[in-house]
Amino acid sequence: MRALPGVLVVAAALGSCSEGRPRQGELANPVSWEEEIGPLFAASCNSCHSGAAPAGNYRTTSYLDALGPYAAPVATAGDPDSPLLATIDPAHADAVHQPVSGAFSQAKAWVVDGKLSFFRSGTHEGGILNPHDPQFHSNLVKADGWNFSRCQGCHGDPDLSGGKAGVSCQECHSFQLPSGGAPTCVSCHGSAQSPAPPRDLAGNTASSALGVGAHQPHLFGKTVISGAIACSACHLVPTEVGSPGHLEIPLPAEVTFSGLALADGAAPVWDRNTATCSATYCHGGGAKLSADTAAHLQKPVWTGGTAQAFCGACHGIPPSTPPHSGITFPNCAGCHPRTLTPEGTIIVSGTGDARTSFHINGAIDVGP
Repeated sequence: MRALPGVLVVAAALGSCSEGRPRQGELANPVSWEEEIGPLFAASCNSCHSGAAPAGNYRTTSYLDALGPYAAPVATAGDPDSPLLATIDPAHADAVHQPVSGAFSQAKAWVVDGKLSFFRSGTHEGGILNPHDPQFHSNLVKADGWNFSRCQGCHGDPDLSGGKAGVSCQECHSFQLPSGGAPTCVSCHGSAQSPAPPRDLAGNTASSALGVGAHQPHLFGKTVISGAIACSACHLVPTEVGSPGHLEIPLPAEVTFSGLALADGAAPVWDRNTATCSATYCHGGGAKLSADTAAHLQKPVWTGGTAQAFCGACHGIPPSTPPHSGITFPNCAGCHPRTLTPEGTIIVSGTGDARTSFHINGAIDVGP
């Protein structure tokens, strides 16, 4: 199953649980994904709608995939006009889908009558895994003030690894919760050192994972060429776990540039498809640095490691701009004495996320 489009969410119980959350929902739904539709689609649809390049970029291999993109679902609970149904309706199906139109009646029963039920349960509503359903599990946790104690009653205290329900939330998430269920910033991502990944929401720790990437180098410095880059330069940082906009939005996490990233009129762009940042002040954007044609790498790859940050990447050594005519390295300190030593070493004070420097601080250091 692909990652769910929320941050703090819990896996559904596959069976009844007598404690933790009051029983809710019907004991049976006419048709459900787990009992009927999953096997039906495996037999009728998966041959085309699976793998790395599925037909129409649509997969039917998991419940969430079958619902379609979060922003444009192909199936809506109770809606007989859902695109999924229209596509395989024998009265309207094209030549490609006529052979699988026999799945229509059961699919319609699932969408319209079953309300896109994931399973038949006496504990949770069938829509427990449907992000658009009022009973989607993140909505239930939100109603509890984002406290997981009731979830822990069935799914395991404190780590939600299965418990009496026998269903682990860790199959989709990477929770580290305290007993009592009150989450902190590191309950879902980061570590005891910092809320910044690793780990990411899926539990990845390698910098090659998009959710991990260069978070730690920005904060703690592996190539020490600047002060700490604050989380707020790229994200809206919530004041608490339940802050508006933190947990309600679907994944992936939003990149919202501010502060240092926008210095000198920079207009940065994050491209998730290529995992690159471009035009950020920190990497050579802005009115002054963007005119430098001697820079080697002003569009770094987020997952490219420390090889993306080196002297000469964001600006030339020296820059090609007129004030630097006739200057040769390492004769930088003559004009930038607080930024570099006479030997050309970038001056950084402090360690870790307490680092400070006149280099990459939003203002050009020019002094006697």
